[in-house]
Parts: sequence; C-alpha cells; structure tokens
Amino acid sequence: MAEPTASNAPSDGAAAALARGRREPDHPHAAHVVDRRGLTAMGAVTLALAVGAGGGLIDVLTGPGLRTVFAVCFIGGCALAALTVHREDLAAAVVMPPLVYVVLAALAGAFSQTIAVGSMLTRQVLELTTSLILGAPVLLAATGAAFVIALGRGVAGRRTRR
Repeated sequence: MAEPTASNAPSDGAAAALARGRREPDHPHAAHVVDRRGLTAMGAVTLALAVGAGGGLIDVLTGPGLRTVFAVCFIGGCALAALTVHREDLAAAVVMPPLVYVVLAALAGAFSQTIAVGSMLTRQVLELTTSLILGAPVLLAATGAAFVIALGRGVAGRRTRR
C-alpha cells in the first residue's frame, strides 16, 4: 500500500473508518436508500414507485388504464413507505404520494393501448388528465394514509424522547 500523500490521503471520515476497520464507501455522496434505521426519503419514494409500478403493470397488461390492482398496490406502497421511513423524513412521506402518482400515471399512459387520436403528447395529456380525475379517490386515500401514519409516528416519537 502506498504511503499517504496530500493527493491520496484519506479524509478525516475515511481515516476514522479505516481506524475502526471499516472501508469508506466508493461513492461518499451516493444516494442512500436504506440504512439500519429504515428507509431514507429516497428509499420511501423508491418503495412507493416500485410497488405502485408493479400494480400498474398488472393493470395495464390486463386491460385499459389503472384499476383496482394499481389502487391497492399504490395505497399499500405509500403506507408502507410512511411506516418505514426515518422519522426526520416523515414530511417527505406525506408529500410523496401525489408526485409518485403523476409519474406512474404518465408511465401507464405511455404503455397503455388507448383509442385516443392525435400526437403522442396529446394522448399523454389526455391519459394523465383522465387518470388524475378518475384516480382522485386513490390519490386522496394514499395521501391520507401516509399522513395519518406519519402523524402517529411523529407523535409517538415525541413521547419517547421526553
């Protein structure tokens, strides 16, 4: 192993990690999705996207648009994300469902077979608008579930700190 010089000397954090016998991550600024405390905000978004996309894929492959399987998966994914996210990221778990829903609705619109005419952009806008209007109860239920879970976890966290 080469002697440390000014150009290849480990940072203070790396030196401490090496002293403890642990290796510094290859990418110190890489996005972390999960750690021993649970999911980060990025992890919560990833979980909701993955579970919702799974339900959306089943719905798109078996018929037109987003239906019941997507609704159950999306609400469950958002609730699970709120249950497992770090306490300091609870606000992200509440804000996340509408943003994730728009992404999933746009993806479903891109891959579903519709009879709409016009350019791809026109079809995407029509499909997204339809999904937002018809899927409003699903979106509200997912956001409400995430809010109630985050509120409960936030209150419980404050009680345990006293």
